[in-house]
Amino acid sequence: MSVYCDPKKVELGFIASRKALDILRFLETCAGAPEPAISLLFPDCARFLRILRGSGYARRCWCPGQDPFWCPVSFPVPKSREEYVARCALGWLAARLVEAGGRIEKGKAIFPTGKAYQVAVWPGKLPEGLTIVVSVNGEEPPDLKPGQLWVDSKDLRERGLRECLQAKK
Repeated sequence: MSVYCDPKKVELGFIASRKALDILRFLETCAGAPEPAISLLFPDCARFLRILRGSGYARRCWCPGQDPFWCPVSFPVPKSREEYVARCALGWLAARLVEAGGRIEKGKAIFPTGKAYQVAVWPGKLPEGLTIVVSVNGEEPPDLKPGQLWVDSKDLRERGLRECLQAKK
């Protein structure tokens, strides 16, 4: 199944909206997010996403049966359905993390306490050390080590991060 994306604008426009800039900053921290995850942090985001799209700073991508994914132009768009699903899952993690008072910075999840975790998607290769793994198939990653956490991407749609985080069983 294909991933469809808005064409990239040749020339970027001007953004005069503070809210649109805030949304763009969020998208740039997590390399994009699905629209419902963005609306979790910015309930009135539809108008501002149109501003970002019209000015060329964000591209809307879609895949049949999935939520629209908004990708900042500073990142490549998803090339396959698997990448699309993984990027959406990471966007949900980023939104729930921000909702909880944390942030994504240079590919790491930073909690309000300052503790930093690498972020990974399962199925896929898991890094060593403190890691939060987002499972896109609902299964606990089999290679989790002590100190590594995981979340089911579907749970992130319904519940806050604290309720979703699970440790190795």
